[in-house]
Amino acid sequence: MIVQPDTTVKLANSEAVSLELGVDSSLAEVRLLPRFGEERLLPLSDARRFDFPAFASPNTVRVEWLDRPGSREAAFVSYVSVVSRHYFPLSMLRKLDSDQDGFDDAEAYPDDMLRDARQAATDVFEQAARRSFVRRVGRTKDYGRSKTLQLEHGDVCEILTPGYVQASDSVVEAAPGNAEPFPRWVEYLYGTEEMPAEVSRSVLELAAYMLRPTNRPVGATGESTDAGYIHFTTAGRDGATSIPEVNAAIEQFGRGPVYAW
Repeated sequence: MIVQPDTTVKLANSEAVSLELGVDSSLAEVRLLPRFGEERLLPLSDARRFDFPAFASPNTVRVEWLDRPGSREAAFVSYVSVVSRHYFPLSMLRKLDSDQDGFDDAEAYPDDMLRDARQAATDVFEQAARRSFVRRVGRTKDYGRSKTLQLEHGDVCEILTPGYVQASDSVVEAAPGNAEPFPRWVEYLYGTEEMPAEVSRSVLELAAYMLRPTNRPVGATGESTDAGYIHFTTAGRDGATSIPEVNAAIEQFGRGPVYAW
């Protein structure tokens, strides 16, 4: 899997994957700095790839790409969000509608293309639903303007930063005696305990939609035909995506807007 500097990719311990940095520079080693676990220093192959090892999940890993063995200065940095599982395995996407216009052709649809579509679909669904259906590490910056802090995420199950207590699954309060200067990051674990089957199916359908070429002009919202006027469902106007069933799943399983008074 090719990654770019200063970007975050989502990886799961349930899938083996190799990472390669998409730059022209010569690289020698990679240093992995997890939020939970020990630092690891790994050599790179001739193709500038390495097999990403399993870490405790959920986790975040800072990946430092080194141009010299043992260097303490990173030439490039990327990030990995480690989870226990994805919304669906790549095999389900590759076999989807394989008897029609599926994605079983590995040359036309390499694994990296499928992974990019899965991550894009996951990002869109989670952003629109305002929740994650797998456990992740999150953080919110506290500027110290109020005793309570509205977190960027809901379904928070554990606060990692000392000096804070939960007031709800999306609000924390600063405990008395916390002398850390502001602003400061508040880290936590968030996400639902289980993933509904309809959510998995919807993200799969959204990923497949992203891979298929569109059969209508870009930006078109409708078309006049002999049978009358056809209205197209468009993302941003009729919902978060262009697929009504996916929009319905987002509405049904997502969190509504959070209001603060």
